[in-house]
Amino acid sequence: MQGTQPQPQPPTPAPWPEGTIARYLTVVGAYVDITGEAYDADGICHGCETTPVQSGYISRTIHVVRAWAQLHAETCRALPRPEVS
Repeated sequence: MQGTQPQPQPPTPAPWPEGTIARYLTVVGAYVDITGEAYDADGICHGCETTPVQSGYISRTIHVVRAWAQLHAETCRALPRPEVS
């Protein structure tokens, strides 16, 4: 068929690090991971290394950290570091 382009394949998910309870994919392929429990959660972006606390979020409840992770993943354009072999 003329004009048909191959569809991009979704990224192959990397294994979740120990203790990760949720993961979000940024617009350029880095991960934002959430660790902890319902009332003592934390997160980190593996692209820019930002955390919820650095972003001004004081509460560490899972709902607040998830909201931060989702918002951050939608806007972060920091490329993930390449893996060292």
